[in-house]
Amino acid sequence: MRVLITGAAGFIGRRLTQALVDVGKLAANSELILADRVPAPLPLNLPGRVRQEVGDLSVGAFVERLRELQPDSVFHLAATLTLDAEQDAHTAFAVNVEPLRRLIDRSYGVPRVIFTSSIAVFGGVLPDTVDDTLRPTPTTTYGAHKAIVELLLADYSRRGKIDGRALRLPIVVTRPGSPTASVSDRVAAILREPLAGQDVVSPFTAGTRLALASAGAVARALIQLHDLPAEVLPPSRTMNLPALTVRIEDMVQALARRGAPSRVRIEPDPTLQQIVDGWPKNFVSPTAQSLGIVAETDVDALIDDHLADISRATHG
Repeated sequence: MRVLITGAAGFIGRRLTQALVDVGKLAANSELILADRVPAPLPLNLPGRVRQEVGDLSVGAFVERLRELQPDSVFHLAATLTLDAEQDAHTAFAVNVEPLRRLIDRSYGVPRVIFTSSIAVFGGVLPDTVDDTLRPTPTTTYGAHKAIVELLLADYSRRGKIDGRALRLPIVVTRPGSPTASVSDRVAAILREPLAGQDVVSPFTAGTRLALASAGAVARALIQLHDLPAEVLPPSRTMNLPALTVRIEDMVQALARRGAPSRVRIEPDPTLQQIVDGWPKNFVSPTAQSLGIVAETDVDALIDDHLADISRATHG
């Protein structure tokens, strides 16, 4: 089995790579292809072969090189940031849409393609609870690109060229390391910085409700989605990842229980507040839940996942 992960050096890519090893999805005769702009961290205890492919997915020759490796399974995680896509839609399209189209348009065999879509495909005036049946109405370029790829996957699967599946991710926490400019990382920082003994500014009001999932839950769900028989998938080939809905003040209270109180200062940023206010608050999927893909139970589970990841990185 040959498995390709694009965006492998990223936060979710790293966790997915290690999860594939941990659950025994990679045998001694398997090959793992890690593709990104920089070399991806290697997983611990990898039983098979690993191949690093370093390049830019917006460059056609690099995508062609990946296609020629004839992967049996593709986890396509690579994407631009939301704010970057708003500032340069042309470059974002070249990263968010075009590479996967190139990969699947002339793929070898019928590869299984797992795509990380996003809560950002939904926008505008939304019901309090958003499930898989709601029609996507993205209000960002990033969300529009994700919706385009969802349709491509469904169409190519209908035509028998690939076996495509997409999982719409909520806000994923918590990426270790230095802060980034992404909106989701501004949310993640509210947990990450106090746990590291640092003060943090929340650009969102204390009552802001957010749909969250841990990186560990995302990795597990992507593997579960990969392993499902095709006949149980909806015609759209897409489902939401059930999320935990929490308020900023819930996160602050959970931090206090961990001995990190009074390190979060509330200073709402109108631009960022408007973005998250346009995202679903209760993010559910009866289909995913019936297939065993479920949300986490509380904020403490999110914190535990982050601390376990930090501990593993430190001791590994």
